[in-house]
Amino acid sequence: MGPENSAAAGLLGQGLEQLGIGLDEHARRRLLRYCEELQKWNRKINLIARNTSLPDIIEKHFLDSLTLLPVLSEMPPGPLLDVGSGAGFPGLVVKIAHPARQVLLLEPRQRRSVFLRHIIRILSLEGIEVSTARVEDDEPRPGFENFAIITGRAVADVARFLEMVGPRVGPATVVACMQGPAGKQDWRQGSRAGNLRCLGRRETVLPFSGARRFILLFQTIR
Repeated sequence: MGPENSAAAGLLGQGLEQLGIGLDEHARRRLLRYCEELQKWNRKINLIARNTSLPDIIEKHFLDSLTLLPVLSEMPPGPLLDVGSGAGFPGLVVKIAHPARQVLLLEPRQRRSVFLRHIIRILSLEGIEVSTARVEDDEPRPGFENFAIITGRAVADVARFLEMVGPRVGPATVVACMQGPAGKQDWRQGSRAGNLRCLGRRETVLPFSGARRFILLFQTIR
């Protein structure tokens, strides 16, 4: 393990401990390989901000994505749809942590989709697919019809996001909008949108920066 990978391992372990999240050694190794590839590819294509430090990569991308795990632990083991997956956050990280869960990553930008498929291949992940499409244009596919959870990260407009994913929401689907500090106010604005109602919000404080993160949860009105 090189010096940078060793540093990443230390940061990941420290962050997981502070968040109270348990991951086995195999999952940790996969996340570290993913992090290493992310940094390599980011020198050539814009996956994340070029000047992002290693501690910020671990905290603001990997650990932030893993804050979704406590929500998932309360749900049945159905497929997850990650809308606008970008460099794989949170959907690819969740897949590594919960390999039994089916995951569909929607990412309209071709080069990012290529990166996602590369990570899936080198980590030998199964039960995960990438669709190079917007959620409005993506066609349903076998094995991914009834989502347990639909998620999006850094959702700027909650009402618009709920409108876009609406056609993919089933009677039992939970929509999880992952947000930064703005989530404290936005959950009230999106407390009801169409036939979806807000179940509430979860708050997490990231371990290194102390930044606050919110997950807004929505479900079909019955």
